[in-house]
Amino acid sequence: MTQVLLAIAAVTLLVLYVTWTAGRLDRLHARVDAAAAALDAALVRRAAAARAVATHLSPGPDADALTRAADDALEAGPDVREGVENDLSRALRTAVPLLATDPVLVELETAATRVGLARSFHNAAVRDTRAVRLRRLPRALRLAGHRDLPEFFEIDDTRTGTSAASRPRPDPAST
Repeated sequence: MTQVLLAIAAVTLLVLYVTWTAGRLDRLHARVDAAAAALDAALVRRAAAARAVATHLSPGPDADALTRAADDALEAGPDVREGVENDLSRALRTAVPLLATDPVLVELETAATRVGLARSFHNAAVRDTRAVRLRRLPRALRLAGHRDLPEFFEIDDTRTGTSAASRPRPDPAST
């Protein structure tokens, strides 16, 4: 009799664990989806700010390259997004030092900061989801259903030289 009760208790615990894990996976996937949407919005905002910066540059190859990179970033699909965003980052690093003290850079700096934060949150959500999905039991029972394994979003989002610390400061001796 005790063996039957132990077997029932073990099966009950296993069912509870599987149910809890399936619910957790569902919540993690929802978190990845929300983080991906926030990242997409931040990337669009950065591209729009880059386009605004390009209009403030004097006409030339730097302005053309930045405009082209910003337009490509705004029109990019998910399959080429990382490469296009890296191109935009490179174009920004090339063009922004030409406007080192321009007030239009405030919006770009804010947008770049938000991209970094959104990418951090997205990659953390992906890391947590992958950690649960790659365990033996969730894989064996296919608890994630037919959802694709989420992918990290890796771009070069190093500072574009727009932060206040990197802007030229007036020489105190000249004042």
